[in-house]
Amino acid sequence: MYTICIVLITFHFVSIQSVQIPYDTVVCFGDSHSDTGNVYNLTKFKWPLVPPYYQGRFSNGPLWIEKLNIPTLIDYAYGSATTDNYLITGITALNTIVPGVRQQVSMYKSATNLTQMNFNRTLYVIWAGANDYYFNNYLLPSAVISSLMESINDLIQLGAKHFLILNQPPFQEISFATNLNLSSYFSNLILAHNNNLSTTIQSYRSNYSNRVFHLYDVYSLVVSILNKASTYGINSTKNCWNISTGVINGTCSTPESYLFIDEYHFTTRIHQFIADDVRQLLAVSSRSGKCSQSITAIFCCICMCIVLHWKESYHI
Repeated sequence: MYTICIVLITFHFVSIQSVQIPYDTVVCFGDSHSDTGNVYNLTKFKWPLVPPYYQGRFSNGPLWIEKLNIPTLIDYAYGSATTDNYLITGITALNTIVPGVRQQVSMYKSATNLTQMNFNRTLYVIWAGANDYYFNNYLLPSAVISSLMESINDLIQLGAKHFLILNQPPFQEISFATNLNLSSYFSNLILAHNNNLSTTIQSYRSNYSNRVFHLYDVYSLVVSILNKASTYGINSTKNCWNISTGVINGTCSTPESYLFIDEYHFTTRIHQFIADDVRQLLAVSSRSGKCSQSITAIFCCICMCIVLHWKESYHI
């Protein structure tokens, strides 16, 4: 009997340790950080330039959303996209207008048979907001966050249950900002944006207790890389390539050792770090829920063992 009890308890402890990411499908909305080829197709394969960019990505390799290795990826992200074209229109190379996040959500709604969706196994991702400030210097973080949350409201109305929202990295460190002496401006702006986003997500967690809202702090990851570059195998926190008016001006021989691939975008190595961090976040969040269930089961096993031991001792 003791052997059975030990096996049951051990099984539950092993179950806690072996929890995987609980999603089969990821639906992504956003900008160039998550665009796996939509702008490339929209511009009839003219932008971004391939090579040196990788297969229509704004990087030198696969992006973080691909590196999550969730079986099915449905990607609506477009480079240069804003949160909503009715707030501020996103325009990419060749003066091509791209759909904002809210327009992307509408595209998804029109193209998807929602009755076939397993919302319990589908993760909805939004990473956007930086381009709103890029195209309109006068926008306030409160307006951008409010615009972003409208897309989340739309998705909730469609039935979405699980969300992953990413904040903004320290754009004051990118070459675009430093070259134009905008580092101080972006530093204050991004901090305000991220603080507003965090507060808003916390409010949604309270108001929508039947929904899951993951918030990933990409800002802190990039700051950590900037402060401890060698620990991450990064030799340069600058950009590997230089871009001007849609033309590659120069290349470097070791992009894997750089933080930025160009004046705006991360190398695929950084995308890997982001993906690793996000996977850990999703696994931990899932594990915490599973853990409470497993602890309850373990407690029940222990109680059962105590009762059985008591019965055996007193020959009941």
